[in-house]
Amino acid sequence: MTKQKVAFKFRLINVFFVVYVIFLAVLSPFLMIPAFVLHLLGSHRTADRLVNGIARIYAKNLFFTFGIKVKVKGIEFVPKSGKVCFISNHQGLADIPLIVGYIPKTVGFIAKRELHRIPILNMWMRAMKCVLIDRANARNAVAAINKAIENINNGYPMVIFPEGTRSRSATMGKFKPGSFRLITGSNCLAVPVTISGTYKLVEESGVITSANLILTIHPAIDVASLSVEEKAKLSDRVENIIRAGLDSV
Repeated sequence: MTKQKVAFKFRLINVFFVVYVIFLAVLSPFLMIPAFVLHLLGSHRTADRLVNGIARIYAKNLFFTFGIKVKVKGIEFVPKSGKVCFISNHQGLADIPLIVGYIPKTVGFIAKRELHRIPILNMWMRAMKCVLIDRANARNAVAAINKAIENINNGYPMVIFPEGTRSRSATMGKFKPGSFRLITGSNCLAVPVTISGTYKLVEESGVITSANLILTIHPAIDVASLSVEEKAKLSDRVENIIRAGLDSV
């Protein structure tokens, strides 16, 4: 393919993305109305499933629209019940829609507080039980972790990115052990997840492009059954599992 054709393809994909975002922004408030009504009627779980179902459809359509191919491995390892937390590496902006779209579970995220300033996105984050954390404020960080533990204990699975920020590449950063307080504090099922390829969509070239993505779900670790010593080493254990998933791609 010539450079001119590649440039045209990139421009076309980015135009589609802008149109898609505008469409989402206009339609989102109307999609939230049924969920809001269900909450008023006391059907909180049904409302939550509706919100996540809509988000899942949007995420999958987003990848389909831009010709992004997704391969999922280990779908059988997603727990059917129980308290759950997914732990993933963090390559790019597309990690969240990838998880929302292809892990068949209603999930919320531990996310940086700055995302609350983004219109429409902040509405969806609140609806999906996301917890915002200010890493520069120790008291806020502790409160955020406690809120996430409460979510897990109430049956709302959470997702954490222990690297703390996007790697923007295929190289995975070192995990921050402090983020695992959420997992040990809730004694949940810890499910390692390896994401491969999302950095190619935006971070690598600076424009939106297509790529092949791989989402690998690993067997859950029952944190409640671990000893004190094993819990202390949980961060390294999970990091090694996820890193091995990258090496096997």
